[in-house]
Amino acid sequence: MKRIHRQDVSMRVPSRRTWQRALIILTLIVGCFCVVCGKLAALQIVGHDEWQALASEQQLADSAISDKRGTIYDRNGAVLAQSVEVATVVMMPAEIPDESVRLMICAELPELLSIDAMKLEKQTKKTGSRYEVVKSKIGEALRTTFIEWVKEKNLTGVFRVIQDYKREYPHGSTLSCVLGFTGTDNTGLEGLEAKYNELLAGKAGRVITTKNGWGDAFPNDIQYETTIDAEEGESLYLTVDVNIQKIVENYLEVAVAETGAANRASAIVMDVYTGEVLAMATKGDYDLNNPRVLQNPDTAAQIALLAGDEKSDALLTALQKQWKNKAISEFYEPGSVFKIFTASAALEEGLISENSDFFCNGTYTMAGVRTMKCHVFPRSHGSQTLAEAISHSCNPAFMKIGSLLGTGLFPVYHERFGFTALTGIDMLGEARVTPTLYHSASAITAVDVATSSIGQTFKVTPIQMITGVSAVASDGNLRTPYVVSRSVAADGTERVVNTPTVRTRVISNNTASRMRTMLEGVVDGGGAKNAYVAGYRVAGKTGTSEKTDQAAAANGRKNAVASFCGFAPADDPRIAVIVMIDEPQTYIRYGGTLAAPVAQKIFADVLPYLDVEPQYTEDELKTLCTTVPDVTGKPLSAAVNTLKSAELSYRAVGDGTVTAQSPPAGTAITKNGTVVLYTDGQQLEQAIVPDVTAKTLLEANELLTDAGLNVRIIGWTDEVDDLNTQRQAVVAEQSIEKLSAVAKGTVVEVRILYRDAIE
Repeated sequence: MKRIHRQDVSMRVPSRRTWQRALIILTLIVGCFCVVCGKLAALQIVGHDEWQALASEQQLADSAISDKRGTIYDRNGAVLAQSVEVATVVMMPAEIPDESVRLMICAELPELLSIDAMKLEKQTKKTGSRYEVVKSKIGEALRTTFIEWVKEKNLTGVFRVIQDYKREYPHGSTLSCVLGFTGTDNTGLEGLEAKYNELLAGKAGRVITTKNGWGDAFPNDIQYETTIDAEEGESLYLTVDVNIQKIVENYLEVAVAETGAANRASAIVMDVYTGEVLAMATKGDYDLNNPRVLQNPDTAAQIALLAGDEKSDALLTALQKQWKNKAISEFYEPGSVFKIFTASAALEEGLISENSDFFCNGTYTMAGVRTMKCHVFPRSHGSQTLAEAISHSCNPAFMKIGSLLGTGLFPVYHERFGFTALTGIDMLGEARVTPTLYHSASAITAVDVATSSIGQTFKVTPIQMITGVSAVASDGNLRTPYVVSRSVAADGTERVVNTPTVRTRVISNNTASRMRTMLEGVVDGGGAKNAYVAGYRVAGKTGTSEKTDQAAAANGRKNAVASFCGFAPADDPRIAVIVMIDEPQTYIRYGGTLAAPVAQKIFADVLPYLDVEPQYTEDELKTLCTTVPDVTGKPLSAAVNTLKSAELSYRAVGDGTVTAQSPPAGTAITKNGTVVLYTDGQQLEQAIVPDVTAKTLLEANELLTDAGLNVRIIGWTDEVDDLNTQRQAVVAEQSIEKLSAVAKGTVVEVRILYRDAIE
């Protein structure tokens, strides 16, 4: 037997130290294994979605197809904004067969698609790419032309056309400051497009293609591509009537041009019992289809002279101003329109009545402040009732009424009528109301009440003003205005977005009714008679306010705001209208002279459109027009009898059978107007239309009558037979241009304006 030496045994049996080393190594190996397993678990399980997305990003080219936004309609279903189908041209440079074809593409395509030639050349050289966007959002005509070019050049494997959408506004600038617009990605940026973006926006589609690590598409044998169609968003139905909107915008645009309004103008038409906005306009505005183009040529010319950052900043500022919805976002001192609320509050509290006497000596004195003057100073109104004080817009009378309300009640009603908070209209950009804009209950003084009672030293927005006036026009309830009524999904599912909502009761129905009666008198012969519409009982109040927070100009005058706010019919109100002209540059800046005539035209067009039947007074019936009958072919005696039956006068040229007449049959003519009858082929006599603009009504009537023409008066005519009224009224417009040659007997319409200095 072989003998085992001690040293051999020691080699086979590990020492304690060896075991320790082995254990450490094993622990390290197990630890590393666990770390690796943990990391794999983190990558494959916990971070699965993230790494898969990264892999997809590396391997897939993902290009969006714009979602089809929902359509925006007016209350009657007229399209205001829609997404129209356009196309995106995509090129696959990898499929360009040879250099000659590439050069041909670079030579012809830039002109065809109006694209940058250098950029296209770089794209054609990406020989591994299968997805290069050449031109986005091209219209149907260009799409057709491009497809024909592709077929002609046999490039169907190189290009493809992908369906896309872009926003289009069929009515151009109409309702621009309300609707707003979208960006290139079809996301709403302004107005309702931004406010209701989540509803309007659909779900974007995608075009997905494979690519390698260099960003180029895989070869044909492993090419992958799929298209996910875009989904349509919900459509909106507005409370706005586009026909009423166009009426308002047309008249407001003319007013801005005629008055030179340096800070634009705004107008709103509202349903007094629901708060629905039927029209909301700002002029100047912008073209919705080209929102980044300045519409004011003077501003554009001034900015064109600048350079660099100064030019960019000025352009952005100008664009933001033209996008701004003045009706809800800009404050102004309301002036005498606010007297509606001062009187309503005092009536509600029983502090005054219709029979209260308010003596005006031309001034109003308070301790510690300078004497405040009536707008007729150095004249005065003398003794007057409340109705007369409203009609006269007497400042001392309303300062007295304000003192009756005092520092306790005045701020209470100021808040009740909604002038210390947002109206809550469903639009972006309604200006935030801060305590710096009005006199708070904790800080208001007696002097503050005096100045605030006549609409100065605090500010409101047009939407606040018409909302408050609508409460007086209806039943004393203050309502939340709104412009969107409902939405409709692509599958036809409808849902209500807004409904008529009463915020609070501000005055009783009885007080509102009494105020309506007195405000009707302001239009029917009072300070707002330029808003008078024959057959319709219009009520309202004018306002002329100076911008007290601005420095006076070189001529000593401060900028002013001319406004009117009213409603009709006064006995059964349907609509309220506000017109605000900011910083008119005319010498006469009264709201009654500048804003009331605009409101008159709006009422005259909108009320018949809404099927509100006219109800004429006896005095109005005397001045109504009749239709000229057809008397041609009749003996003169028979023709005369026919005209007399129609309450018309006549003048005959010749004596026999009537062969011609002027005005022609069917013409509207004032009763007792003159029809010229021509017999036996006599030639029509000509008259030259005189220029009667800016003439008094008395002068205009004489000039036109002497020329052998008929006159039809449009405007307040309740006292048209009174010589003082005829001398006070002047002609603002005439229907036939001066020096025009017309047949004698032709009817010339003259729109009259009363230039009395009532604020």
